[in-house]
Amino acid sequence: MDANERRRQAAADAAEWWVRMQSTELSGTQRGEFVDWLRESPVHVAEMLRIAQVHAALDQFQHWTRISLTPPATERTAEVIPLRPGRQTDDVSPRATIPSRWQRTARAMAVAASVALVLVGASFLQERVFGKLIATERAERREVVLRDGSVVQVDPETRLRIKFSESSRDVHLEHGRALFRVAKNARRPFYVHSEDTVVRAVGTAFGVEQHGSATIVTVAEGKVAVSSEHRREAAAADPQSTLVPVDSSARPTGVRTAGSRPAHPAAVDDESAQIAMLTANQQVTVGESGSAQPVKAVDSHRELAWAEGRLIFRNDPVTHVIAEFNRYNRVQLSVADDKLANRSVSGVFNASEPEAFIAFLQTVAPVEIIHTGETAITIAPAAQTGK
Repeated sequence: MDANERRRQAAADAAEWWVRMQSTELSGTQRGEFVDWLRESPVHVAEMLRIAQVHAALDQFQHWTRISLTPPATERTAEVIPLRPGRQTDDVSPRATIPSRWQRTARAMAVAASVALVLVGASFLQERVFGKLIATERAERREVVLRDGSVVQVDPETRLRIKFSESSRDVHLEHGRALFRVAKNARRPFYVHSEDTVVRAVGTAFGVEQHGSATIVTVAEGKVAVSSEHRREAAAADPQSTLVPVDSSARPTGVRTAGSRPAHPAAVDDESAQIAMLTANQQVTVGESGSAQPVKAVDSHRELAWAEGRLIFRNDPVTHVIAEFNRYNRVQLSVADDKLANRSVSGVFNASEPEAFIAFLQTVAPVEIIHTGETAITIAPAAQTGK
């Protein structure tokens, strides 16, 4: 479910809750369900308050008393249902039922506002302590503009936290991958933390990707410093250790003498922690223990094409290609044959068009496409279907 659909669903749920609260008094269980629903997402609170605001505005409409709720005498029919004998009619009017209805409305608004206040407060506290959370689901891509002007392009199934301070801008990539276009500010370095790897930039563009237990850093513009917390901690534990950088472009490192712990946890300026200094069209892969492969020259436009919604494959097995397409789409592909699954594929595809990959596969292999549901497609060898 993408962001627009989540918003539409939240609006529909909010309307349903509003109707419930207008028509009857909620039980204790229902009130608990309502509060739980509000707590699920700030979007739920926003939609509930929006409905409350609309109804409050309607309540202030001054011309309700001028709207006749009964037709003129010339339009009345003989089908009139009389009141029961003995019932007093002096105080009967359409407005007589309004106070109790709007009392329920007021209570609903109070509950929504109270929960909103609690959630906003909790959200503010959580952001101050843990950072602002940005998370995407399958088939969801986002572009987020941070308050410093930096832009983050977030891939599907990615989770990261943003925490800014007066001295630094920190992003913690918990899983997935993202492309960062950093607004220049030499006095507030921009750090991206991924596992034990830390990337430091001032004003540049680079991608960070978690691939299993490894972190891949690719630079498109400018330069970044890549370091390892694991290396720094190892050097602190053994001050006589000698750590050699993986590339000659990194700072030369000699014997480390005992010293104080760096002020910033990234410790990129600590020579014992630094792995390499990358410039445009360079890439490095760092393992979980701080070990790194040699820095290599790459075409950053190709390596970071995923940020623009393009998938590039070079002799990748069909299973890998399918897994990538499935991350970007609701339509889920599967392959029903091991030999076909291991077949190598090369090409450039639009991430949102799995049908284009299927059409390509049909041109290079005898396959049968089986639709097993509205959002499920199985790719099988033609021989399995009698062809």
